[in-house]
Amino acid sequence: MPAATPRPHVMALLFDTNFKTPSGSLVYRHLDGRLFTEEEQAIVRNATIEELQAAGVHVHDPEAGADAKAASYAMADLLLKYVRKHHEVLIPFMTHEDVLEYGRLATTIARGADMLLPHQD
Repeated sequence: MPAATPRPHVMALLFDTNFKTPSGSLVYRHLDGRLFTEEEQAIVRNATIEELQAAGVHVHDPEAGADAKAASYAMADLLLKYVRKHHEVLIPFMTHEDVLEYGRLATTIARGADMLLPHQD
């Protein structure tokens, strides 16, 4: 689902919000110290995650960690698809220690490569 377009009136208010409130407080103020009206309080409390993030507010998203982990595995699989075919182009970007480690790992893989192939029973 595409992200909703941030609403201009919400964004204007968010950019004028002092988010440094006492711990647990949900009472917001303008950057100049004025308290928000009840209507302004409601607008900020109902802002979407996308709007808050667009305004530079750090938003704790409990699903973000799981999403990031899944995405990192998917990215690793995608990169490995190309690395397997074109691994030699990576060598110039590696440190000497990494080249040695790469060689050690490649030798270990080559010795056990037959075990990685599917067996027919």
